[in-house]
This record gives sequence, structure tokens and C-alpha cells, in this order.
Amino acid sequence: MFETILMDFAWASMLLLIGLFLRAKVKVFQKLFIPVAVIAGLVGLLLGSEVLGKFCPYYIHWSDNVSGFANPLLAILFVTQFISLSFNRKMIKKCSLIFLISATVISVQVLSAMGLGRVFGLPDGASLLPFGAFYGAHGIPQVIAGIFDTVGYWNYDEASAFGTTYATIGMLYGIIAGIVILNIGIRKGWVTAEKSGNLSKEDYTGILEKKNQNKFMKAFTSDIAFDPLTLHFGIVLAIMIVAYGLLNILHMVPLFSGFAIYVPAIIVSLIFGIIAKRTPLDNFIDAESLAHVGSLALEYLIVTAIATMKLDVIMNNAAAILTISFVGLALTTIVLMTLPRLWLKQAWLENAMVMFGAWTGSTATGMMLLRIADPELETDAGPNLITATPLWQISTQNFYLTIAPYIIVTAAGFHTLALGTAGLLVVALILGFIIGRK
Repeated sequence: MFETILMDFAWASMLLLIGLFLRAKVKVFQKLFIPVAVIAGLVGLLLGSEVLGKFCPYYIHWSDNVSGFANPLLAILFVTQFISLSFNRKMIKKCSLIFLISATVISVQVLSAMGLGRVFGLPDGASLLPFGAFYGAHGIPQVIAGIFDTVGYWNYDEASAFGTTYATIGMLYGIIAGIVILNIGIRKGWVTAEKSGNLSKEDYTGILEKKNQNKFMKAFTSDIAFDPLTLHFGIVLAIMIVAYGLLNILHMVPLFSGFAIYVPAIIVSLIFGIIAKRTPLDNFIDAESLAHVGSLALEYLIVTAIATMKLDVIMNNAAAILTISFVGLALTTIVLMTLPRLWLKQAWLENAMVMFGAWTGSTATGMMLLRIADPELETDAGPNLITATPLWQISTQNFYLTIAPYIIVTAAGFHTLALGTAGLLVVALILGFIIGRK
């Protein structure tokens, strides 16, 4: 078993190297800012059983363990994100409007998918996958797919194929539509920053020039005694061990028997982060270094998720997927071109664009759009998103990723979730107009 898992990661690593080469050389990938892991996953899909394997005996063989990678890799990602979370009154007050805009976008994405899903006869649980894909890009929908598979509601591979397709559509839409909107905004004078322009060659190719290359990790230990990467990776895996222990305890309770590893991983990492901030442990934790560990897990998750997609599931549901994507992304665009202008007023387009990228593709897409609109980061759009992210991650996003899937699979779950989401939408709009007016 170990050898087959090692081979899976070896194939994924090779595909990532191919993806990096293609990103550096192929102009269309550069112009669309397609991440290396996505390129690698698409290459793996072409060279796998779904395409090459249909007519050639020589293709990439993935083991049966690949579908089991999602939960532990996502748990590692969540651990690195939640260890460094911190809250204070000033942050909550400053970012309340960003949070309310986020809640509005989540509500319209979920409600539109619920309605259209019924029209196309999809499983009710499918209505949560577009939100997971648009808010978290590739990998995050696997949280929902994993829950459905655990409770015996929907096969993991099929649900994952839906989510991965939504993520690809959302990422491309976020980049292409975002750049179009930005060009219109610059011409109309909606951009506040004095300098707005293109990205550097490094941003397109993904390769840093020698003068800009530097150490990517903050060192707290001597390389001779203990490698800094090992330190941060060890912290993450130590938390994972405790999380697995907590998971075994939770599984003893029937209500929590369907929980996957990322649920206790979030809990343990939050507790660890709180304790660390009050002890000398905080001196050995660097958020940026942990982010690299989380990104490593996410890269492999994206590659394996895309490379092992079930194309027949996608083709059989193409009309539903495209319609739900079009409506959900169109509504998202309307919200983000309206509410920031009404509520935020100053630097509204910069704030809207960083949210647009983050909530149709990924945070990296949002930051890329922001760098075009505000290359010298003169506005507060970047800090606003970064500061508000923990609020909606720990509340609305966490609810719809880890709790809503359990609700919607019950007899009255669809109507309960629809009513609750509609209530969230109304409350978010009312509070936003009250706070935004002041």
C-alpha cells in the first residue's frame, strides 16, 4: 500500500513539474493566469485512464487510494490556516461590511444552485458544490463530496467531479471577467489608486528572476540542528495526530459519526493557536511558513482531483453544470458590482475586485486582480480581505462546508436550508445598508 501511495505522489510531482514548464512557456496559460497545479491536473487527466487509457495501453495508473487523499490533505490546509487566526473588536468593526457582502454572495450562490438543481433533477446536495468551488477553488468542494460519501448519500468520485468542474469554470470566469471589468473601471475612472497597470513578467511565467529570489521560510532553528521546514511540518502533523484522536472520540457519538478529519483538525488548530499566542510557542510559529506547508498539500490535492475526474459524469450533466455556473457567477458579479459601491464608497472597485477574484476562483485570483488595479497597494482593499477572511471562514463558509451537507441530506433538510439561507440573505442586506449608510 505504501508503494502505491508513493507512486501516486510521484506521478503528481512529475505532473507539477510539467505544469510549471508549460506555464513558463505557453502564452495562453500565462495570459489566463492558470495555476501550475491546474495545468498539471489537466495534463494528468489527458494522460490518465479517462482519455489516453481509452485507446492506449500505456497511461498513468492511479491507485484506489487517490480518492482518500482529499480529507487528510484538506485537513493539513485547514490546520495551517486556522493556527494563526486572531480576532479583535477593531477588526470585526472594520470588516463587518466585507463580511456582510460575503454572506450575501454565499446566499445567492447557494439559493440559485438549489433552485436550478431541482429543475435539472440533480441530488439536493449538489446545490452546495458550486459555492464550495467558487469560494475555495479546486480542492475545497472535496470537503462536501467527502461528507456525502461518508454518510452514503452520493458517491465521492461523482460529487468530486461536479465540484472540480465548477472550480475550473469559476477560476476561468474570475480571471477573464475580472480583467474585463477592471479595464472598464479604469476607463471610467472608478479606480482610486493613482497607478493602475499590468503585472510583471514573473507574474505571467511563474518564474522569479534571480534578483528577486529569496528564502521562502522564516527560520527559528539552526539548519545543523533542526531544519525549519521540518519544524513547521512537524507542528502541523502533531496537530493532526491529536485531531485523529479527537475524531475517534467524536465517532463514538452517533450524531458525529459522519465527521471527517478536517472537522477536529480545525478545532484542535484553533485551540493550539490560542494556547500558542499565550506561551513561548508563539516564538516558533510563522504564519507565512505554515502557509507554504498548506499550499504544498493543496497543490497535490488539486492535481489528483483534476487528473482523476470522471468525464462521463461531467458530460452527462453538462447542461446543468453550465447553467448553474452561469447563473451563480452572474449573480455574484451583480452583487459585487453593486454592494461595494453602495456600502464601501471609497476605493470600492479595488475592494470589489479582490472579493470578485476570491469568491469566484481563489484568494490568489483576487490578489492578482488587485495588483492590476492597485499595483502599489495604495488602497485598503488587500488588508480588508485578509482581515475579514477569518470572520467568514469560521462562520458562514465553515457552516456551509461542514454542517449544511449533513442538513441537506435529511428529509426536511432542503427546505430548512433554503429557508435559513434566505433569512441570512435578508439579514445581511438589512445590516449592510444600515452600517453602510453610516
